[in-house]
Amino acid sequence: MWQPSIFIFLILLIVSINHLPLARARGQWCVVSPSATDAQMQANIDWLCGHGHVDCIPIKPGGPCFQPDNLRSHVSFVMNQYDQYNGKTEKACYFSNTGIFVFKDPSYGHCEYDY
Repeated sequence: MWQPSIFIFLILLIVSINHLPLARARGQWCVVSPSATDAQMQANIDWLCGHGHVDCIPIKPGGPCFQPDNLRSHVSFVMNQYDQYNGKTEKACYFSNTGIFVFKDPSYGHCEYDY
């Protein structure tokens, strides 16, 4: 039989592992595929932002994700928002075959991607 102190140690070890930064850093993010055209990326932004599917304020001037001011950065941020809020599924990241999953956090500066 286990001694109570070993049992308590194991419980505390399991709980503490969930609080390590390394454990929290694991995730999956939906971003635009390198092969997506400008027209496809613009269509994704128009659908996501024009229909209120996600909050697009972060990619507007003055927002934390406005810089760099380019279509690829902006669309990746809003595609990830949509994917995160819709279950992180392949379907939620499909975007007419322009979305891909990455496993390295694309956040930068004050622009934080949800995961």
